Amino acid sequence: MLSISTHVTIPDEEIELTAVRAQGAGGQHVNKTSSAVQLRFNVLESPSLPERVRARLVRQLGPRLTAE
Repeated sequence: MLSISTHVTIPDEEIELTAVRAQGAGGQHVNKTSSAVQLRFNVLESPSLPERVRARLVRQLGPRLTAE
């Protein structure tokens, strides 16, 4: 469980972590190993977020939110 504040927590089941290949400059092994972690969380459909928090996230994240 991820504790955001004293009033908001997100269960592990709502968070998806995936190892991906890091982008950008690096050393010898760049783009050969999974060296970054991508976190996915469905802001729009999460039952854990109060509506006011969801609205604020949507406003702040704007175009960074994806349909995925």
